Amino acid sequence: MPRIRTEEFLNRVASRDFKTIRLKGVQAGSWYLMLETPEDVFLILESEDGTMKEYPKVDHALVWLKRMTNLKEIIVDIDLWKKDTRK
Repeated sequence: MPRIRTEEFLNRVASRDFKTIRLKGVQAGSWYLMLETPEDVFLILESEDGTMKEYPKVDHALVWLKRMTNLKEIIVDIDLWKKDTRK
């Protein structure tokens, strides 16, 4: 999945150059922040070292978003979050 650096992420949010912001929960319990572009491409926020930025709790991402942006609405996707894979 394509990635986006923090500076570009914040610039797109400030200029409203996106469709949605999503917090995606994964089975291991961590969270990833994704930006959906007007072209229907999802960009995942990356860390300084080029890896996907991972939040141990959804609250950490929400606090960062509140501090860094003026967003009022995001999507929190919990479909895979801590999903039991036993059959």
